[in-house]
Amino acid sequence: MAWSTRQLADLAGVTLRSIRHWHDIGLLPEPERLANGYKQYTAQHLVLALRINRLAGLGFLLDDVARMLDSEEDGQKSLRGLRTELDTRIADLERIRSEVDELISLGVSPDLSPEALLAMEALGNDPASRNVALFLTHLIPKEDTLTFVRALKDAPEDLLHVNTAIQELPADASEHEIVPLVDRAVAAIRVFLAAHGNALPDFPDSARDRTNTDALTALITEHMNPAQRHTMRLIGEHFDRSPEWDIMFGAATLSPAEGRCAPATVPSGSDPGHRARRRP
Repeated sequence: MAWSTRQLADLAGVTLRSIRHWHDIGLLPEPERLANGYKQYTAQHLVLALRINRLAGLGFLLDDVARMLDSEEDGQKSLRGLRTELDTRIADLERIRSEVDELISLGVSPDLSPEALLAMEALGNDPASRNVALFLTHLIPKEDTLTFVRALKDAPEDLLHVNTAIQELPADASEHEIVPLVDRAVAAIRVFLAAHGNALPDFPDSARDRTNTDALTALITEHMNPAQRHTMRLIGEHFDRSPEWDIMFGAATLSPAEGRCAPATVPSGSDPGHRARRRP
């Protein structure tokens, strides 16, 4: 008994494209042809096609399939490797399902991870805070997010008041208005860092980390007017000159937003937030 390519595909439960691809990569040998050029597949081709389809259906790559067809021992080794891979994939899927269930129950956008939602509890629900939460939780390991958010929520009242004043600065604010605000902000930030400096993310001083912190500073200052940016720059310059702290991301200042705290990061001089935090 001999079959055409389409008949073989139907018998094996695969597509014509699969049969042709298996031929192209040498997994399924080409059959003999009749005088008219039509292929004639035998029972051996059918059994081989069934074996290939079975192994591919388990999730093996076709390169692995070729080795497994040649060796039972290699097949067992590949099975153990696949089992480990499946465990990892199942764990990932269970994590994703848990996150999806949580997002459904909260009725929030799926682009927000549970960590970003947690950060927004401290940062606020306005668009700027949302953007910062998305990027910040992309940078911070999950296990550090809760500690970081708790630190933000525990900011001293004066820091909140100072940041509110910065947010209310008009675009044409004078140096007479800005300088006292800078002094107040520096003092409040020192108090915050003394109590919670260890909760700030700590990254090595690499080019990538400088790019990350520059991006975070850009997100935070994106919607600020010129006077507010100038105020932040002066605060950052002060910490650049200070021997006590190098500021990671700049120093986080906070302000109330709908009963919560929203961040306004202080850039570190002309190269904002570029150095890793360290204790004196």
